[in-house]
Amino acid sequence: MRYIFLATILGGLLILGMFGLRGHKFNETPVEIFPDMDRQDRINAQSSSDFFADGVGSRKPVNGTVPVGFSIPEVAANEGDAIVDGFSLAGNYFNSGQMGDYFGDGMPVEIKVNKDFLIRGKQRYGIYCAICHADSGNGNGRVRSFGPNGGQIPIANLHDAKFSDSSNPEYRPDGEMFNIITKGRGLMGPYGGAIPAKDRWAIIAYMRALQNAKINGAKEQNKKPAESQTASTE
Repeated sequence: MRYIFLATILGGLLILGMFGLRGHKFNETPVEIFPDMDRQDRINAQSSSDFFADGVGSRKPVNGTVPVGFSIPEVAANEGDAIVDGFSLAGNYFNSGQMGDYFGDGMPVEIKVNKDFLIRGKQRYGIYCAICHADSGNGNGRVRSFGPNGGQIPIANLHDAKFSDSSNPEYRPDGEMFNIITKGRGLMGPYGGAIPAKDRWAIIAYMRALQNAKINGAKEQNKKPAESQTASTE
């Protein structure tokens, strides 16, 4: 009986210690059993810091350093140099998809479209695009079914004529597709800050391969009835 009474007192003190003093202010730092990362050794963007002598929290890169996997071009993008292994938003055709005031078509001269380049495009497409446009490019990706009130989110079908048929008045050439990936359009956000310029071109090259595969598949399908009819006539 004595132990039950002692356990009851200790339990009451524990509950009082945990909840009874909430809202009171103390000068000392409270004991936190689960701090939940409330305080972190980091600096918020655009904030000051007493750690540095000048008090500025936002630091410039160390002189002479280059991010891993990238290089500094000899000529700035806006002066015409292609950012082959980095990010770019403007400049020549490679960097912007534009030729003057117009969108160009075809791959930039700096790009060599081969098997490895298409494999890279397929990989990047799978990471950034397939979730919406689906693996086949038909726009029935997983995201589409998460529309408001159980509806369907309108996602572009990359096999539509305006994306795949160059004779269509609304056709989107390669340069415009590059611009769309870079800056976004409609419900699609910009990916220029996430996908390096060369990878954007790789995605476009793979998209064209998907479109050509579907067109060629349809042609083969249309040939089969005619071939079988010829065989039966003979």
